[in-house]
Amino acid sequence: MAKIQIYGKTYSLKNSSDQVSTEEVAAYVDAKMCELAVVRSKTSSADLAVLAAFNIAQELMELQKQTSANDKAHEEKIGRMLEAIEGEVQAIER
Repeated sequence: MAKIQIYGKTYSLKNSSDQVSTEEVAAYVDAKMCELAVVRSKTSSADLAVLAAFNIAQELMELQKQTSANDKAHEEKIGRMLEAIEGEVQAIER
């Protein structure tokens, strides 16, 4: 259990990721909430949390779409390379 602080409130959480630490995630969420608080000074912390969650979800979805597009481009390139290799192998076998 890690004790983290987000927007002035302390939470005890168990890390469920092997790739990022709980503290890193907490710092990111805290930074997003503080960033929003500067722009929306009279917004409640609950609303800031929802807006931060929305912004983070939007970032995640953009990254997922980019990754998917990159994966598709790589798969197409690999397919073309395999076809070229197969053509060369067939030419050698003749």
